[in-house]
Amino acid sequence: MENNQYDNQNYQTGAPMMANQQYNQPQYGQPQYGQPQHDQQQHGQPQYDQQYAPPEQPPYKGEEEEEHPSFDYAIRKGFIIKTYGILLTQLAITCFFISLTFIPAIKNYVKDDLIQKPTTSLFLFVFLIVTIVVCVIFTCFREKARTFPLNYILLFAYTSCMSFYCFLLCSFFDTADVISAAFLTFAATVGLTIYACRTKTDFTYCGAFLFSFLLILIFSACLFFWVGLGILYLVLGVCIYSLYLIYDTQLIMGEFGNKYNIDDYCLAALNLYIDIIYMFIKILQIIAAAKGN
Repeated sequence: MENNQYDNQNYQTGAPMMANQQYNQPQYGQPQYGQPQHDQQQHGQPQYDQQYAPPEQPPYKGEEEEEHPSFDYAIRKGFIIKTYGILLTQLAITCFFISLTFIPAIKNYVKDDLIQKPTTSLFLFVFLIVTIVVCVIFTCFREKARTFPLNYILLFAYTSCMSFYCFLLCSFFDTADVISAAFLTFAATVGLTIYACRTKTDFTYCGAFLFSFLLILIFSACLFFWVGLGILYLVLGVCIYSLYLIYDTQLIMGEFGNKYNIDDYCLAALNLYIDIIYMFIKILQIIAAAKGN
């Protein structure tokens, strides 16, 4: 009887024992009875929200992507020194050949005998072939032009042919005119190089324009001389090669948009050499034409 009364009393209060047992059992997402709830704020751990977010770490850069300004400058400096060292060697060879024309016996021999021999015509033909081959390889086959010692062999072959061509050409001009043209070319080269290094104007994007203008000037040579404007043609030639000198110098320095690859030291020296030599030839022709020779 006592048990029945106890069950009836629990039934009337609406709190069965099963409900108490379910309440004491841990449910999903809730801690068990008697286990403390760990609050991160109470234990001193910072709470990051959108307002106080942790600083973002910069993305990782590999060794290839890291920038080393001092290291790049050292490589470019070595490239510049090598390029101008090759250029000075080329100019020294050419100056040696030209200086031979200062000897009257050699100069008279070239004018009277050598120019009439078939070997001279053969040399001019070889010079044309060497020029075409060197320009095609350095322009269209860059990997071949960067291969040692092929690049030096091509460069030496072109320098030798051009030096002998200048030797033949200067034999027909007065020694004083040749020296004057050499000094003017030297002054122009130094001045234009300093300007190319100090100016803020970027000439490295003018390659297509300069090449187009040079082609027009070459194919219109006969027209200029036919109408009696030979001096104007020579002046325009000096101007275009002066602009090419600035253009190539900025490509070598590498401080603007375009630049030479560090493996193209032979190509860079060749382009500078061509600019200076053809500028010298045009100035020499201007001086001779102004004197009526």
